[in-house]
Amino acid sequence: MPLSSAQRYVKVALVKCSSQILRSMHFFVVFSMVAAMAQATSVPPTAEKNSCSGLKDDRSILSTLLTVTGYSDTCVTAVLDFCSTGQEDSRYVSLMEEAKEVVQQVSVAVNKWESRPRHCKDLLDSGDSGSGLRQVYPYPGQPHHRVTVFCDHTVDGGGWTVFQRRTSDAVRQNFYRTWIEYRLGFGDLEGEFWLGLDLLHQLTSTTLQQLRIDLHDYEGGHRWAKYGFFHVGAPETKFRLSVGSYSGNAGDSFAARHNGMPFTTRDADNDNYSGGNCAEERLGGYWYDDCDDSNLNGYQYIGNDTIGYKGITWLHWSGATYSHKATSMMIR
Repeated sequence: MPLSSAQRYVKVALVKCSSQILRSMHFFVVFSMVAAMAQATSVPPTAEKNSCSGLKDDRSILSTLLTVTGYSDTCVTAVLDFCSTGQEDSRYVSLMEEAKEVVQQVSVAVNKWESRPRHCKDLLDSGDSGSGLRQVYPYPGQPHHRVTVFCDHTVDGGGWTVFQRRTSDAVRQNFYRTWIEYRLGFGDLEGEFWLGLDLLHQLTSTTLQQLRIDLHDYEGGHRWAKYGFFHVGAPETKFRLSVGSYSGNAGDSFAARHNGMPFTTRDADNDNYSGGNCAEERLGGYWYDDCDDSNLNGYQYIGNDTIGYKGITWLHWSGATYSHKATSMMIR
């Protein structure tokens, strides 16, 4: 028997929306769970102000359900159109129109969340070319979890997220810190700072990142080193360093010696130095081996006025006993 036009429409809808059909098997179960949770608490899920402007409160459960189940708004709209065909009850038609409106509103909100900048390069690509403090959203699945970072759009095409900076400003930071301080970060984002190993791991895990290191001496010299890939491991790896593919004019004093090393601080000795703790020896926190070819978190001695290799050093440019005036480490 030949298919009627309505039957053909349903067949096409089933093919195009097969993933949605499979999800619908759990629709009423999930809906019941969401409704029960909504009744159990009077506090709605956190939402960014105006992220779904115009929605009524009684649509929040449907909005949440559609979002978490990964709906296709085009597919749902098509099915709703078919379901409303031939219905003469104006209230039913009105409900269908409202449901389609919710689908579109949630789609706008989801697209907005997905387009939020994860790091400074996303900001640059969106037209924000100003350097300075910016907010980014580097945590997948947590659209409201934002952090403040410093973006540098002046160096090498811009788009750099700075995670370490040393300066010769009057107010200096002490980089001889504990494990928890290096993990959470410290300092002034507009002065000297360390962004934090937890956030650095997150930033380098979203997409493939490059690393750029800039060095300035007290005589007006400037050198740089760039690495084609850079990643900081998870806490369980002790934030193990993965870095390589060097270019630049400073010489490779980072990847050649420090690649593959976990992070070490004065109270967390993870280096290969059998004679003690490199962080204590070098007065900093770093991916020490036994101990280092560079020590960018060392003590802020001035030029050659260093003591026992403890300064802000970069072996392949200025040797192990020269402490630099300023450094920055940034990713893109």
